[in-house]
Amino acid sequence: MELIAAVAIGLNPYIGMFVLASLAAFTDHVPQGELMQVASIPALGAIAALYGLIAPVEFVFGKFARFAPAVRRMSQLVAPFTGALAAVSLTETGLPLPAVAAFGAVMAWVVAAMLTSISARASRSPAWVGLGHIPILMTAATAAACIVPLALAKPVIGYGLSAVTLTMLGGATLAGLRSVTTAPARRTVRATVPARVRSTAASR
Repeated sequence: MELIAAVAIGLNPYIGMFVLASLAAFTDHVPQGELMQVASIPALGAIAALYGLIAPVEFVFGKFARFAPAVRRMSQLVAPFTGALAAVSLTETGLPLPAVAAFGAVMAWVVAAMLTSISARASRSPAWVGLGHIPILMTAATAAACIVPLALAKPVIGYGLSAVTLTMLGGATLAGLRSVTTAPARRTVRATVPARVRSTAASR
């Protein structure tokens, strides 16, 4: 469950943590890790309210090109802390809590970083006239809200969705890196062709 929570929080830390804290506060379906066992219902409700109040602000301002970079940077900073907190709260593995916290933080940061990179490239795409980040961030927010409840109902579905999410984000990130590395080579070829033509013409 730690992996699923970290992926959901990496997609959107505010919505992911809001859903997780709300389910923990008002249902008995959430795994009770060491931290969750000592947390009170009012404390969980306060966490849910805090993240729930921030979520619509991030959802709205993250769609405007002027504010989107700053909003994404903030989300990428919040994701590791939130991922570590969620992992420690849910874990029932018996592993040392620092190791579990580190896993949750790294996984949430990796997902958030890949999402930031993909949305930034989409916002620069001429095909989307500067609005390509909007469908990506909306899809990520929707997935963040759905992964945890589905995982609590059917863990297989949760792990499957997490695997699909990581595969898609990883593939899109690698595709973006390949396009960046091949673009300079193409520009170099175009720049050298006129020089060869000029040298041939001069020799004649």
